[in-house]
Amino acid sequence: MRLNNQLKGHFSNQSDYYARYRPTYPDNLFQYISSLCNEKKIVWDAATGNGQAARSLSSYFLKVIATDFSNQQIGNAFLKENIIYKIENAEECSIETSTVDLVTVATAIHWFNIPKFYEQVERVLKPGGVLAVWSYAGCTINTELDKLMNVFAFDFLANYWPVETQMNWKDKYVHLPFPYRLIDSPDFFCETEFSLKDLINYMFSWSGVQQYIKQHGENPLEDFYKSIMPAWGNENNKKKILWELLFKCGMKPY
Repeated sequence: MRLNNQLKGHFSNQSDYYARYRPTYPDNLFQYISSLCNEKKIVWDAATGNGQAARSLSSYFLKVIATDFSNQQIGNAFLKENIIYKIENAEECSIETSTVDLVTVATAIHWFNIPKFYEQVERVLKPGGVLAVWSYAGCTINTELDKLMNVFAFDFLANYWPVETQMNWKDKYVHLPFPYRLIDSPDFFCETEFSLKDLINYMFSWSGVQQYIKQHGENPLEDFYKSIMPAWGNENNKKKILWELLFKCGMKPY
């Protein structure tokens, strides 16, 4: 499998790979979050990306306001009647004050100016409204493949990850500041099946890989593909991939 053709326009294409290969959040996550809300009228999905979370939320709420600063991500977003997409920064949203029942952030809050975002959350949430943020860090396949993945992600790419992402894969949201009292919540997991090509395409969406390409003009996944193939076996064989979600939620006081 050749990957060099991915280099052409890789930044514009990254949103395509993000939409196609990032793991899907489990439905029980959205069932749980919606169960915490007193009303299910309006939800704001901040940094919606391709609308992955917005799509699921639209089944539980009358209206989803999904914002993202990237018109490329919005251009790849899932369309539905009750989802309204807006190109806006999370720190400067145009949503009316005290109108929102739920604010969600899926795998994105580490990119925010967090204090400014929380000012917006406090402004737009109704009293008793819920804030829920989550992300996934590294994936798990099996012992041998996990070792190869970790060497590539945390050793080879160590100097290429944006510092903001360390809150995710290194700190695991332990020290993420949160404006409301945390609700004790169950554990959630993303699960899918990938062929080796699917795995490589998923990794192509990593910000660390994109930064390496930007600096060196070549795709490090070419060599990684060769190194992992013996442990994977037939490249068309699909394997179960598991991500544990990092999750925090709380309720705005009345």
